[in-house]
Amino acid sequence: MTKRMNDNLPGSLNDAVDFMTRAHSDNSGLASAVSEYMGKEGAVGIPEVRRRAHEAGLDDLLQGWRDAISKAPAREADIKTLFPPVVLKKFAEETGLSSDAVITGLASVVPGIVYRNAKQAQQKQKPPVM
Repeated sequence: MTKRMNDNLPGSLNDAVDFMTRAHSDNSGLASAVSEYMGKEGAVGIPEVRRRAHEAGLDDLLQGWRDAISKAPAREADIKTLFPPVVLKKFAEETGLSSDAVITGLASVVPGIVYRNAKQAQQKQKPPVM
């Protein structure tokens, strides 16, 4: 699978979701779908996930993912809270994966995407060193 330079899904996370979803052999595309939704600057999913996290009292969870790379996947219940059902359904339709496979794949990669988005935002805010 070709590595992309324009998304926030690091190579190892991309590889993990490809393994979990067997995208390396069936080209399911979950990694690409997630990247489009919330892995790029200005992606529509970023404010949606933040809003849903805030409404559900999961601000601390997102902050933890921003602060450090999570060694454990997200809980399935948290993924179902952070992503609207229509988005989960869209991912399943686009990839041909079951709803359970989509949730498992998202649980593996979302913490890393949140971390990488936060780090990229921090780097943009730093003034250049002269």
